[in-house]
Amino acid sequence: MKELILNFFSFGLAVSLERFLSFLLIPLYASVFSVTEFGVIDLVQTFIGVVTIFCFLQLETSLQRFYYEYEGEDKKKFLFSIFSLILSITFLLSLGVAVCADYLSNWLCENQQYAMAIRIAAMQMVFSVLSTLTLILLRFEKKNKFFTLVVLVKSLLLISFVYYFVSVMHYGINGFFLSQLIAIALSSLFSLFLVRKLFIFHLSKPYLKLSLKYALPQFPARVGSATNAYANRFFILGYLDTYHIGLFSMALKIGSIMQLIHQTFMMAWNQYMFETLKKKNHKQMFIILYRMTVPAVFFISLCLFLFSEELIVAFASPKFVESARYVGCIAIAIALLIVKELVDIGPKYLSKTYFLSISFLSALGVNLISLFFLVRYLELSGVVFSMVLTNIVLLALSWLFSYRLYPIEFPYRTLLFSALPALIMAITMIYVSIPLHYRIVMLFLLAGYYSLLIYKGGVHYKKTICSI
Repeated sequence: MKELILNFFSFGLAVSLERFLSFLLIPLYASVFSVTEFGVIDLVQTFIGVVTIFCFLQLETSLQRFYYEYEGEDKKKFLFSIFSLILSITFLLSLGVAVCADYLSNWLCENQQYAMAIRIAAMQMVFSVLSTLTLILLRFEKKNKFFTLVVLVKSLLLISFVYYFVSVMHYGINGFFLSQLIAIALSSLFSLFLVRKLFIFHLSKPYLKLSLKYALPQFPARVGSATNAYANRFFILGYLDTYHIGLFSMALKIGSIMQLIHQTFMMAWNQYMFETLKKKNHKQMFIILYRMTVPAVFFISLCLFLFSEELIVAFASPKFVESARYVGCIAIAIALLIVKELVDIGPKYLSKTYFLSISFLSALGVNLISLFFLVRYLELSGVVFSMVLTNIVLLALSWLFSYRLYPIEFPYRTLLFSALPALIMAITMIYVSIPLHYRIVMLFLLAGYYSLLIYKGGVHYKKTICSI
């Protein structure tokens, strides 16, 4: 557990700095872009994010799964093979998006004025994929200082270029994507330089076959996961407009604080999980971690959305204040994903990754059906309700499949007692405007409640350690 905590805070420091520095750009975005333009930016980023999934084919999971299985030249051949395949696919898809930019701009934004922004975003894909892969290597090589340095350099470059191209040169949306392109290109090349000695220029078919065999069964799950995350934009666009996408995007920006915790946890978790599985008492260690993490995660989500209105007014603009209503359910949905990662051990441990696809595709069905009905009648409230419902189904299925494959007795009451108060409060704040002083009182009361849950987990931890 100590190693997980160390990795969490090591990687968390880097990602926190990145998020914090990006957070500082929100006032600039809010002052320069209208709500509708904010929605256009989110739509283009969403589309590029979907295409990027097909660049990876989940091969980055093979990289993480088999990283410690090889040494010396074998590892270098393994890494080069995965990098070569992923980057080749990325180049082809990036080229395809750039060629079709006029059509895509008309399809997404109902005019062709954003075609150049789409072309710039397509060019960014290659460097974004390269950055992701090299940062994985820095993590698994436990070069935490270099990892932090690369992330910090990227963030500082982004802030500098955004200020120049958007605020000084007034390039608008094109300037936003151009800033991202230059920042990610320079930082990814820097990180590639840091890991250059981990490669041998040798393409190995056996390693590619092994990697694809592990990765491809997970790919439908990744597609399902991405559709769960991104489909809501297209339903909003179909039933509402880009203005509402802008409101939703701002709510996601504030909710990105929870996303930061999720991403940081994921960086530390996979490495910790596979190393812990080699220990005799690993089941007890996972249960202890679950008991202490789940209440903490939901309490953090509460702290965020209780004061989301003040955050938006302070860091963005009053024109986005309506977004605050939706931050609560977004934060709860992300918290459920963190719990899902904690309990979803069996398929990964036994390499039966097709169960991940079954879970995600089932949740995808729930997401699409709920979006179809809820957005039509509840508008943006329906979007966030669908997010919560979908992740509840995903968590339930992942828990069930993992338990059937590799039983670990995670206590469901811990989840129930942690999630219900936060969920009730999140739904209430969509329809009721609670004065600030009442929310402060609620925070102190809930802090006592969640502290008790975490304390009980700590007591269980001490008892378990003493019995080992």
